[in-house]
Amino acid sequence: MKRTVLLFATLLLAACATGGRDRPPAGVYDFGPPAGALGADARWSRLIVEVRAPHWFDSLTIEYRLAYDNPRQLREYASSRWAGPPARLLGLRLRQLLGARGAGGDGEPGCLLRIDLQEFAQVFDTPRTSRGVLHARVDLLDARRQGLAGQVFAVEQAAATADAAGGVAALAAAGDTLGQQLADWLAGLPATQACLPSAR
Repeated sequence: MKRTVLLFATLLLAACATGGRDRPPAGVYDFGPPAGALGADARWSRLIVEVRAPHWFDSLTIEYRLAYDNPRQLREYASSRWAGPPARLLGLRLRQLLGARGAGGDGEPGCLLRIDLQEFAQVFDTPRTSRGVLHARVDLLDARRQGLAGQVFAVEQAAATADAAGGVAALAAAGDTLGQQLADWLAGLPATQACLPSAR
């Protein structure tokens, strides 16, 4: 009897020690390299980009919703995660696209483009079709942090595959589209003259 118990305990410990090795490694994703720079003319070199997100959208988990089954419930992929908090990844991408800088960067005080994420998730309309959804409130503030302009942006991008990889690609594409929309919006605002390098 004692030998049976000892053998069972040994097998149980061995299973616990090796169980994690049988699991596939977690997929780690970021936005990938930017396709190109929108701010190559340095129009926005004095612009500071800051992206903020509520804590439930700013963890390493990749979130999704089932629009056809309780769309208010946020779900997460068990074996996939972001390389960093989405707000930081999106902020880096937008700075790359616009030629802007981060909030902690050196240099003279400039205008602040503050982006508050309101939705950042993959949404499944059916079990096989999904889209990346990015909604954000954007405010342009001057060097004294007084409001110059504000706008709500809603970007949606169809996902090529109904999985984490498809959701990440769709959200990254939505981030690129947001960068283009921000560049167009800023270029059309008379208030942004105060943010241009030549403005004094």
